[in-house]
Amino acid sequence: MKKLYKNNIDFYFLISLLIGTILRVFMFLNNYIVPDTYLYFDATIDLLKNDYNSFRPPGFSITILPFLLLIGSGPLSARLTSLSFSIFLIICSYFVFTKASLKLLNRDKNNKLKAKFVGFIVSFLISFNLFFIFNSGKGLREELLAVLIIIIFYFTIIKDKTNLRENIYLAILVCLLALTHLSAGIFVTIGIFLFFAVSKLKFFKYNNISNSKILIIFLATSISFLFWGLYSYYKFGDFLYNLHYQNLWFKKWYNLDLFSSVDDIINALQNAVKFGIPTELLYLISLIGFVLMILFFFMLIVNIKERQMFFIFIVLLINFAYLSIFLGVQGKLMIPKTPGHEPSPRLIIYFFPFIFYLGALPLGISFKESKIINWQSKNYSELLLIIYFLSYPIHGIQFFLINISLLQSFLIGFSIFIFLINELPLLIYIMKNRNKDYYFLKASSNY
Repeated sequence: MKKLYKNNIDFYFLISLLIGTILRVFMFLNNYIVPDTYLYFDATIDLLKNDYNSFRPPGFSITILPFLLLIGSGPLSARLTSLSFSIFLIICSYFVFTKASLKLLNRDKNNKLKAKFVGFIVSFLISFNLFFIFNSGKGLREELLAVLIIIIFYFTIIKDKTNLRENIYLAILVCLLALTHLSAGIFVTIGIFLFFAVSKLKFFKYNNISNSKILIIFLATSISFLFWGLYSYYKFGDFLYNLHYQNLWFKKWYNLDLFSSVDDIINALQNAVKFGIPTELLYLISLIGFVLMILFFFMLIVNIKERQMFFIFIVLLINFAYLSIFLGVQGKLMIPKTPGHEPSPRLIIYFFPFIFYLGALPLGISFKESKIINWQSKNYSELLLIIYFLSYPIHGIQFFLINISLLQSFLIGFSIFIFLINELPLLIYIMKNRNKDYYFLKASSNY
């Protein structure tokens, strides 16, 4: 029966992957190109001409290039790239977070099944998350960023020992991350270094990241930054052209100088606290769910000494603090009726899989039966979990209706309706299956 159950988990994953792919292809066929997409495929054409002129590093354009050579259409090649990484993100999340959760448990057969169920939940939530579906096929880089960060997490934290080939993979991934999104590469690296430094305290009992991995990450990020800086100096006469270009954007749209005006820097930090952080929380609750966010914070707090948890805490804290500046400035000072300059969850969605992972852990660990529903049992609490899964695809739909003036008066009631049919069953399931062993992870955390 356990073997059948294991096969069932893989089968359920394949079904969710298939449906998630169909939804993404449907959106691909009916989606629209946003202004940033033009910048990416124009930059890819520049790469092909050996005359790169974009202010953005060429990482995403490099991934577009094979599609451009294959089909010859810039816009279509960019959209196919984001669609491909959107689908690969589902696959990658299943395997990486299955291995990650197995690290937290004893390696017996039962816990291997639970780990696979955790991986399935994460991949399911990504498959049917509305914003991931709507964002796919637009020709944007968020899905690529999510894939890169997840695999870097795997090589850095989950895989204890790496050989030469895997270290080369890690270096390439870090370089591609930095050259896809310069600030993401820098702040993820800062988070990894801060984790490495703080983990030396006696408070933490686990094995730290190896010195060789830290050296690889440092060199890969530094070389990428130096490469792009030297190219920018050669091409545009400015080593920090990317940062200065962004500053010009803030000057144009928000009348802020974040590099030389102390008053503007203080103003931006104040807006980050007043508007940026609340905006981030609003996006997380709207697009992920209130109950799942409670699970995320709870698992993070009670297991903060665990290696994976502290790594996720540090990396997400550094990046969300940095991104709150952008969300805060845009949320406070947005110019009315200027499409493309409003706050957007795009800035933070590539960290969503880690939030899904921590929220999925207690759900996967609490799963006890050899079938999804044991019809011979009088306990039908698993039905609550299935109701949550079935109703999850409509979660967050109110976010997409918020700009439709005729529907704004119904948003509060609609949000309550979604809570009742989606989040309440999950909350009841958690209460019926509460057990401290599902929340305090201590089986094999000292790896």
